[in-house]
Amino acid sequence: MERQKQSISSIHDPEYHRIVDALISLREKARLSQKAIAQEINLTQPDVSKIERRERRIDVLETLRWIRATGADPSEFFAQFTNSRVEHESS
Repeated sequence: MERQKQSISSIHDPEYHRIVDALISLREKARLSQKAIAQEINLTQPDVSKIERRERRIDVLETLRWIRATGADPSEFFAQFTNSRVEHESS
């Protein structure tokens, strides 16, 4: 019998934490409160708080809306993780 890989829930995955940290950074650089970004992306402020505390997952559409609400470029945002993943895998 093959041993199954132990999987980490995505909400606890270090890479997910890096994405959430980057989203928080974008929000703060854009000088948006949790309430303001929530209104921009059609969530509640408690939802944003839970996302930032890693108690609620953010889906890809919410992530895109979050990035756009801050004025950032989604392709540049995601590229930072694609490039770091490639570097990490080649180490």
